[in-house]
Amino acid sequence: MSLLPPEETSFSAIVDRLLSNLGPGSDTNAGSMARTLAEAYAREMATFYAMMDLAHRSGYLDTAEGAALDNVVAVLGLERARAGRLTGEVELSRAAPAPDDIGIPAGRQVTGVTADSKPLPLFETMEEATLRRGETRVTIRVQEIRDDSDASKQAPPVINPLRLTMMPRPILGIEAVTNRAPLHRGSEDESDASLRARARTALRDGEKGTVEAIAAAVRQQGVQQVTVREPEDAPPGVIDVLVGDADFELNTAGVARVEAAIRESKAAGIRVRLRYARTVYFQVDFQVEPVDPEMDEGTFDRLRRELQQALMRYTLELPVGESLNRRKLEALLFGNAAIRRISDLAVETFVWGSSPQNPLQKQLVRESKSRVYGANRDWKMDPLEAARIDLDLKPPRITRLRPPVWRLDLVVALPGSEPRTPEQVRESLRGAVEVYAARLGEDVQMGREARVSLDDLQQTLKTQARIDSLLACNVTLETGLAVSLVAAPPATGLREQVTFIVLRPDVRMVLGGAELVGVG
Repeated sequence: MSLLPPEETSFSAIVDRLLSNLGPGSDTNAGSMARTLAEAYAREMATFYAMMDLAHRSGYLDTAEGAALDNVVAVLGLERARAGRLTGEVELSRAAPAPDDIGIPAGRQVTGVTADSKPLPLFETMEEATLRRGETRVTIRVQEIRDDSDASKQAPPVINPLRLTMMPRPILGIEAVTNRAPLHRGSEDESDASLRARARTALRDGEKGTVEAIAAAVRQQGVQQVTVREPEDAPPGVIDVLVGDADFELNTAGVARVEAAIRESKAAGIRVRLRYARTVYFQVDFQVEPVDPEMDEGTFDRLRRELQQALMRYTLELPVGESLNRRKLEALLFGNAAIRRISDLAVETFVWGSSPQNPLQKQLVRESKSRVYGANRDWKMDPLEAARIDLDLKPPRITRLRPPVWRLDLVVALPGSEPRTPEQVRESLRGAVEVYAARLGEDVQMGREARVSLDDLQQTLKTQARIDSLLACNVTLETGLAVSLVAAPPATGLREQVTFIVLRPDVRMVLGGAELVGVG
């Protein structure tokens, strides 16, 4: 590269510099012998400087172009992706909004499996992207990696939607990846910008023999959950590879691919102990009370499926050996805005065992032992066990919780100058009853006795619904029995008249009817 700045290596700059060195008396006009010689020499020198600059730029990743860039990235084992490769878009997402910007480098790999559990070829992101703070998803273009693997050689002409679901090297803060649309074969070669971006990521991720590299190699074989660690109970040079996918050891072809990937990615002299987690299937049984008491069955069925999917995803992300936390499961369910209340979670656990009728046939057998432990009644797992909720084998049983309802039928007196319509008054009474029920519900939660009395209800209705007085209140209990609230103790023998009723924790109070009496 020239030692002179670019503005001094141009043709005109060289000509001016040569003519200034000829000395006084030289004819520098256009067409003179001196100027003609200087211009001829300057042209050759400017061409030489330009070629030197091009040769220098062609040796660096940020400045090389075209064939020169191909030569630079070849040092990293990369090749420009040619026309005919599978290309498309994937969506990277997380459940909660991102607390900060999350950078996604180019060259980050994704893969998946076909409908018959065969691995798909590797894909890599073509550009850098950012999941902005407060957002939950970002879309980025990907392209197929063509190599000598069987998955690449047998790649289908089209990748169907929702098939790319795994990242061999997960990105911190990104929880899920998928392709919302099909991926088709492209008709253009990869651009210089995309090739440079992939090369930068290859420089960062090019190490081999590390636990991260081994884990990435295993994930490329269609494994969703793998843990690679150096055990404390073993001498140096021994690592444990723990595959946590459900029943993966039964997949003979998958096991062979994992073993081959480990051999290719580990360093010489390293002994690998490959283990497979024992899957324990959890079947959760509970009831759900929706926020909307009028929710129809179709909407509740969609809510049920949402909760089942959330429980399944939660267990898929649990590391092998980690116990199932009851409070986290409850918090996950209450995270759905459509839920008012859930019942206590009942759980049954199942493992693969022999069928009593055919010992050679495997089936899911209910465990006789209880895994519940601790004050929070969590479910304990052994170090080589993985808790899973499977929607096909043992889906969660979610039914609708219909709490007992007390219906209040009121007779109220209105002020003489009442401007509201009867419908507006009844709507105000309905809201006032909800406020009254909520206040009593807080007493119940705090362990205090919550009494429903005529005077107490009247004060709430006067404040919230602006009535003049409460003349009568009949309460229809969940049993169908109707009782009347009275201010004074009832006469002997009138068991249907009471001064108060104690509210139970599971009872809801609603307005049944309201008779309006004008005062005037």
